[in-house]
Amino acid sequence: GAVSALAKFGAQNEEMLPSILVLLRRCVMDDDNEVRDRATFYLNVLEQKQKALNAGYILNGRLTVSIPGLERALHQYTLEPSEKPFDLKSVPLATAPITEQRAENVPVAVVKQPEKVAATRQEIFQEQLGAIPEFRELGPLFKSSPEPVALTELETEYVVRCTKHTFVNHMVFQ
Repeated sequence: GAVSALAKFGAQNEEMLPSILVLLRRCVMDDDNEVRDRATFYLNVLEQKQKALNAGYILNGRLTVSIPGLERALHQYTLEPSEKPFDLKSVPLATAPITEQRAENVPVAVVKQPEKVAATRQEIFQEQLGAIPEFRELGPLFKSSPEPVALTELETEYVVRCTKHTFVNHMVFQ
């Protein structure tokens, strides 16, 4: 979606490329794994500044490599040190029909259920933060992290977790 569109703009317009690279670097920090993976992939392709790579991997309309396959291949590459650079040809190609089939087999109730839970959680955070006078001035809650992030290892004496709440112009860490 948006990450692919950004990459296409960057591949087609050299003047916009520095700004697009900044935006893609920000996408690398997104909560969604797929967004991070796509942003990392496109960022690395665009940073090569080779029109042939841009045409082959960005402008052809879709990501040709399998994201899970790319992740496995990169993980394997990091486990076995090699003098040779990583080769994208070792990554399996993405298969659209399998993805479409999976989407059709997912029951609608399962797809809607997590959204309802997230909305309820979001409402709870909005209510809790709205009860604190200092936070009311921050405006409406835009988004909260889906799960608290562990800041310490679970084996330590104290377990510290953090939930990030994003407002329009502020960020609150709980």
